[in-house]
Amino acid sequence: MSALSFPSFRIAPGTDRSGASEGLGLASPAVGLYVGSTVVNVTHMARALAFWTAALGYVVRDGEIEDDFNVLSAPDRPWSNLSLQLTDAAKHTTNRLHLDLYAEDQAAEVQRLLELGAGRADWDYPDDADFVVLLDPDGNEFCVIDHAPHPGG
Repeated sequence: MSALSFPSFRIAPGTDRSGASEGLGLASPAVGLYVGSTVVNVTHMARALAFWTAALGYVVRDGEIEDDFNVLSAPDRPWSNLSLQLTDAAKHTTNRLHLDLYAEDQAAEVQRLLELGAGRADWDYPDDADFVVLLDPDGNEFCVIDHAPHPGG
């Protein structure tokens, strides 16, 4: 059996490197890739646009709504994109990839998202869960993470 091999990564110039790869044995050569957008498949573009723009406060990039593919961006964080791609395929299983949305007031955000059209996922939570699993209007799972500031940490 061969040992696991991890790809190397580059940290942007001027970034605090303390602890970034500590104990992982990772080098930092140049990499020409970065995550530009996370793509969510949807079956109804107008409904998905209404939900995700209201949920995240994002806007359609370039202001032009397309029928089959739209990139949503945060006005103050243009590198944090969510793209919506129209599909005819129905969702059949749990997502292999999902969004974790961080919230300082998790209960309030969960309630707001439910009012926007999210649904609650049938999920088996551990006792110390800091997340709530919801479904977007197309049934795609996403989590709302309790990211409230904690005393002393």
